[in-house]
Amino acid sequence: MTALLAFDLDGVLYSSEPFLGDAYRESVTNVNAQRPGSFPRVPPTREILDHIGWPVSVIFERLFPDADDTAMRLLHAETLQVICGHVAQRDGILYPDVPETLRLLRGRGLRLAVASNGRTRYVETVLDTYGLRELFVPLVTADMVGDKNAVLRTYLEHLGVGAAQTVMIGDRASDVDAARAVGCPFVGCDYGHGYRNEIETAGPMVSRFADLPGVIEKSI
Repeated sequence: MTALLAFDLDGVLYSSEPFLGDAYRESVTNVNAQRPGSFPRVPPTREILDHIGWPVSVIFERLFPDADDTAMRLLHAETLQVICGHVAQRDGILYPDVPETLRLLRGRGLRLAVASNGRTRYVETVLDTYGLRELFVPLVTADMVGDKNAVLRTYLEHLGVGAAQTVMIGDRASDVDAARAVGCPFVGCDYGHGYRNEIETAGPMVSRFADLPGVIEKSI
């Protein structure tokens, strides 16, 4: 019987797509003002979104392979500041029916967790901006334990829940990898940032967040 639902954040509960390109452009501009020539190129929004779901260090390495360590450190701090500012201004999108569906699942006695590669401040800002923090167990983040695989494993250890009682819910290959790493079932969200072929063979899928309770009840 399912006891814990672990949700990826970006592409499942929330989308930063409306502002992400602008946020990266602003961050790169700010870093270049401090340290000219650090980043000669700003990737387009679609290229950035293609990497969302992986740890930020991996995203930066893929988007800016030629940048030096100092530039990367500056960008790491700047993007966090700028992105969290956009989140707090509600420039992103909370997917339809997310609060109501989460409350429904909680009402069924399920524990809910956020299993994301996002940085702690970012995850907290999204949850606090939309009044969702109280619905989830205390956060474990990639900043604390390393990556999404470790995040999910840590939740299981801290909560005393077995893999067979846990469902990972995500939209990217990194979410499938986390589910496989701990041996738990997976449900894919076919409306997020990822591509269908990343998740379609890993488990059942939903095209709306509101469909999740029915899929979990019937298929898991």
